[in-house]
Amino acid sequence: MHEDHINIAHSRLRPARRRLSALSVAVAVGIAGLTVNPLASSALVPTASGSTAAAGNTVRAATSAKPPVFAYYYLWWSANHWRSALGSNYPTNASPLPLPATLGSTGCGAASRYAGNSLTDVPSRIYSQDDPGFIEADVRQAAAAGLSGFLVNWIGTGSASQGATSNPYSARLRVLVNAVHKVNAAGIPFKLWLSYKASARVLSPSYISNDLAYFVRAYGSDPAFDRSQSPKVTMIWQGSRKYSATTLASVGGSLRSKLRILGDETTWSTSRARYLDGNAYYWSSQNPYSNPQSFQQLAALAAAVRASGTNPDGTSKVWVAPITPGYNKELSGGSSCVPRRGGQTIRTLYAGNGATHPNAFGLISWNEISEGSYIDPMTRYGYQDLNALSSLIK
Repeated sequence: MHEDHINIAHSRLRPARRRLSALSVAVAVGIAGLTVNPLASSALVPTASGSTAAAGNTVRAATSAKPPVFAYYYLWWSANHWRSALGSNYPTNASPLPLPATLGSTGCGAASRYAGNSLTDVPSRIYSQDDPGFIEADVRQAAAAGLSGFLVNWIGTGSASQGATSNPYSARLRVLVNAVHKVNAAGIPFKLWLSYKASARVLSPSYISNDLAYFVRAYGSDPAFDRSQSPKVTMIWQGSRKYSATTLASVGGSLRSKLRILGDETTWSTSRARYLDGNAYYWSSQNPYSNPQSFQQLAALAAAVRASGTNPDGTSKVWVAPITPGYNKELSGGSSCVPRRGGQTIRTLYAGNGATHPNAFGLISWNEISEGSYIDPMTRYGYQDLNALSSLIK
């Protein structure tokens, strides 16, 4: 999970739906209490215009109120992080910065131009999120494009005594919160959800509990965090599927009254649903071209989430659908690639995944540059995908 930039100085922007037939089957499975692994065989097929069709019927995006879009926002971009990802052979002081890799005619087939490099794109200059005003510029650019907020990816130190400057993530989180305060004071609507960073490595229950207890103390009543859907701050437990139900129960038992805890579950079962207030599956590599049945897979997962009963506070289960402009991890340890196709991919996924009637979209991502899912304008794609998304949500 990563990101990228062009800057205020890096070129910032200034400022009806139809239920799928497979849902009834998925609901029945969910009610039966079985684990749902949504590998449906019938498909929603992208059309040439980017809409989708199922069994000959057109699936249209909602014409009523559109779901809010929150973009995953990563806090690891220091100058050293850039240098590490680009490798020691990349000319970081060049002006302009050269593209670090080439792509094939399809938008995939990445080949690095510099030994040790793992990225396919760069901003106009190497930056740090600690640069004064940088995070605020991100907030203003995302808000101008019509995004509802950031899903800020954060992890603490695991200590019961940690504070706002205990690690770089916490220091940057405080800067982000203050930036949201500033733009809100100017009448700009933009809020935060928490994306808890627990997927890259499995953490102990005490580590997670200490982190979230600190977060609640520091931000549990902070107006920078969105409460339009719940009086509690919304948190997505990234990688929740890697943790036992016992761990979900032990962490949620003390904190669920203060946080709306959503999972990141590939499958959904009633045995785990009792410990989660909903689901926000982080599917960054969804490919509507090679896997057109992905739309029905998500529809089945969404239906199972909704069929698994209510939460302890009486609220309904929440479903957050993923969308992404593309994906390319060919240079950073993976083989998957989803081409962007000039902004067509994000349009297709917005329409197809929107047919699941999500409570919100989780945009993957604002700045996950290593996985090639970023939407923040950089050198290779410019504003292509941010403008495409803006035209959909505004």
